[in-house]
Amino acid sequence: MKKIFTLLAVALIGGSMSVNAQKTWNFSTWEDAEYTSTVTIDELTVVGASGKSIKINSNSKTINGVEYTKRLQFGGSGAEDSRNLNFQVDGPCTIAIGLVTGSSGNARTLNVAAGTFDNIIGTMPAGDDPIEATVSYTGSEPTTIYVYSASSGINIYYITVTPDESAGINGIVAEKEADPNAPVYNLAGQRVDKNTKGILIQNGKKFVNK
Repeated sequence: MKKIFTLLAVALIGGSMSVNAQKTWNFSTWEDAEYTSTVTIDELTVVGASGKSIKINSNSKTINGVEYTKRLQFGGSGAEDSRNLNFQVDGPCTIAIGLVTGSSGNARTLNVAAGTFDNIIGTMPAGDDPIEATVSYTGSEPTTIYVYSASSGINIYYITVTPDESAGINGIVAEKEADPNAPVYNLAGQRVDKNTKGILIQNGKKFVNK
């Protein structure tokens, strides 16, 4: 009987960790490929179509001091049945993406939607310089997040999803202490110094730095 209770406890703890854990898709670790249909890899659904594919290939860029060796290419604007990525989240979270325009000198916009393809909750700028940008999902319910280009090509190097530590599991509030060294972002989703004036976001929470 004691062994059964121990196994149950381990299972429950493991489930909690999987709900709360940060998740990253680093495309440098993926195989080179061209997706012309819908496929799910490591809980990330890649929606490609004939003539509107999504590609993984070699391309080196450094973002926040980390070198990435492969990119995911959106070769054009996204649609519900082509050129989009989608994944499930359990509740409020911050979505960080490393990205750059697919054509030098042409700035583009990456859309992030929740629940439905057209319900855009935030956008990310894709310019000549690769950056990490963020969008926050503030809903309390599990949902599907969609990522796609608003128009023309964009390259992305990784996606990181960080659950809001203030949200609970089954109504229980998480007590994990906020990381004082976590990256800080402005409302445009750009990473900034913690001493920057204005409304900033750290650990998935907004604060005012006067």
